[in-house]
Amino acid sequence: MRATELFDSYIFGGLSAAEKTEFETRLKTDAEFAAAFDRHKTLLESLNQYEQRNNLKQILSTIHKQEFGSEAKIIPIKETFIKKHGKTFAVAASVAVFAVLGTVTVLSAGGYLLKQQGNAITDLGNEVTRLKYSQDAIIEGIKVAARKPAKTYAPANIEGTGFALNNKGYFITSYHMVRNADSVFVTNNILDRAPAKLVASDESTDIAIYKIDNIEAIKNIPFPFSFKDNASEIGDKIFTLGYPRRDIVYGEGSLSSLSGFSNDTTMYQISIPVNPGNSGGPIMDEQGNVIGLIRGKQSSAEATGFAIKSGFIKQIIDKLQDDSLKKDLTLSTKKSSLKGMKRSEQIKKMQPFVFNVMVYKK
Repeated sequence: MRATELFDSYIFGGLSAAEKTEFETRLKTDAEFAAAFDRHKTLLESLNQYEQRNNLKQILSTIHKQEFGSEAKIIPIKETFIKKHGKTFAVAASVAVFAVLGTVTVLSAGGYLLKQQGNAITDLGNEVTRLKYSQDAIIEGIKVAARKPAKTYAPANIEGTGFALNNKGYFITSYHMVRNADSVFVTNNILDRAPAKLVASDESTDIAIYKIDNIEAIKNIPFPFSFKDNASEIGDKIFTLGYPRRDIVYGEGSLSSLSGFSNDTTMYQISIPVNPGNSGGPIMDEQGNVIGLIRGKQSSAEATGFAIKSGFIKQIIDKLQDDSLKKDLTLSTKKSSLKGMKRSEQIKKMQPFVFNVMVYKK
């Protein structure tokens, strides 16, 4: 098979699973092959853009003929023409704009444009999902090759973030992620995949608390952050760590409101770009105090998220009936050991206590 045919087969889904894995491995190891593939993709994108421009021209030409007749000509506009016929041109342009808008309205009313757009978005989402599973399989394959004994795992139904309440193995995450979960596992840069059990939850505040079975990797590491008791202020600089993808991702922004969606006072509004997978992650102030837990985002607004305030996390723990569990979950409100450190050092100290949460459901 020629290289261009191989590239097309990969792009348009014509390879088997084994061939696809082999192809993607070669992309990572053969720089010349990867460069040729990138050039081929660029060519296809250029051809696609050219086709889209031609389609647009044809649509506009059809509208022009409908509104002005098949004999009407499109005349190039020059400076002298504008001076001489400026007012006439403005009127004609207005008519053309209304004609285009009218056509768009008719097509939208019939559902044509909306359906086309909706299908494109749906298809893209499906492709992203399949690509994610493929990438996860490659990453897992590389990890398997580097360690013994080899282990492979089925992809989780939902993935998100959680963060430790202490170094005893207790962590907190979003309840909406783990609702009706059959099993939950966690991992991070130092913790191998470990099962976790639910110990407490509160659906009204979207909080779930779990305990990790095996905490050998973190039990002797000093717990770095504290939980802020009092309210933060609008404009405070904040940051987060989370797992919108397999590697941990850092995000920063500011606290934009003291209430959340629909003026919910249990939440803050935050100006940090949050994505699927960030749910359950910590919101930190610059001194390294936890001020909240990421709840979600407003889909109609960019970089607008919401976080459950840390004070309500403390309230949920204080309401527990199990005194032994309540004692184990006592939150530190003392001075954070992260205070005064530069951000990269704060992140290093935090990473062992921020987890990629993998949720399995029947």
